Amino acid sequence: MCGIFGFAKREGWQSESQLDRIEDVISNLTFESVVRGNHSTGFAIASKTDKLVYKTLKPSDELVCSEEWYNVIDKVDKDTTVFLGHVRFATTGAKTEENAHPFVKGGVIGAHNGIIYNHKEIASKLGTDIQVDSEVIFGLLDKKKKYQEVFDLLEGDYALSWIDKDYKTINLMHEEGRPLHIAYWKKARCLFWASTATILGIALKDAGLTIDKSINSLPVDKVYSFDTSNFWDTPQPSFIEVETNANITSYSSYNRLGSYTQNYGTYWGSPSYNASSSCKHCQSFTFSDDQICPKCIDTQSSSLSLNNNGVWTADCIDCMNTTEYDNLILTESGYLCTTCESSVNRFVDSSKESCNFCGDWEPSADLYNHLGYKICQYCYDADKRTKLASNLPAPIHGGL
Repeated sequence: MCGIFGFAKREGWQSESQLDRIEDVISNLTFESVVRGNHSTGFAIASKTDKLVYKTLKPSDELVCSEEWYNVIDKVDKDTTVFLGHVRFATTGAKTEENAHPFVKGGVIGAHNGIIYNHKEIASKLGTDIQVDSEVIFGLLDKKKKYQEVFDLLEGDYALSWIDKDYKTINLMHEEGRPLHIAYWKKARCLFWASTATILGIALKDAGLTIDKSINSLPVDKVYSFDTSNFWDTPQPSFIEVETNANITSYSSYNRLGSYTQNYGTYWGSPSYNASSSCKHCQSFTFSDDQICPKCIDTQSSSLSLNNNGVWTADCIDCMNTTEYDNLILTESGYLCTTCESSVNRFVDSSKESCNFCGDWEPSADLYNHLGYKICQYCYDADKRTKLASNLPAPIHGGL
């Protein structure tokens, strides 16, 4: 399990205060993503003048709290278009800075969450030596003209983020085995992404940026290309549909753990993969002795346990009460009981309201109210966006 995260923004659009907010969000994303892996942290930062890659063996939460973080965040300015981040939980390859993501392969810089089972076979076809399974993905993306040609060769689980020669465009995709979520800050023309909705929601909220209905799971098996020069009211991505794991006719093709079975150790629950059974959560095929498939492990369903009556239970992540499986809902951060799920909005602060023009959430007392509109200070002051301040009387400050 690894984590990918980052932002992409329209070049030169943001005010200084918006840049500060974006830096807060990426700091939070980096800090929160440590739950996905603590063996290394890496970034790629792109602008019209340069593409920088930074890697460290420091866990991401430790990095953010160190002086070293200022050397990273200082590279973000008004001309930055893409900030691509990754935290690693090592599977193949030693825990070295060289093996940390993102990887540079020709004109492609990318990060990967997941496992490629046939990486040795692909590396042989590419005629190259690799240390980490993820490297073959970006090697293929650099060499192949069509995305489907890349995904025809890959067998495994993956969520991907990468940039190529176009410094203004971020490419995002995932297949069904790995999560990926996005949120768009319309006012600042900035797209954020992270592996899970929980990480993304906490990062936005802790930066004071809670955007109504902004966190969405990216649809699977589509390569989304977000050209930041097209960021307006919406990010307006283009996409290409692909078929993933198309050449796998049965799950037996996934029994390729070979020499790195030992590396999975506690992560997969058992070093033995001789038996096969159905996942106790989603009923898909799995070799794991604890009957939890990799997809469900990735969403922390390993918290399930049998009680004395032989019933599967788990502790609710909100109220912490032990609850039977039939009354649980699997979320990106673990199991939530139906009571908490129906009564708790975990991301939206009830003391805030949405600006009717930009969609951003602000404290209710800070909104302008006029003719039924609730407008934040930024939108009210910007005539070109609200078209109100120039031809309407001054509004009454405060809530209804």
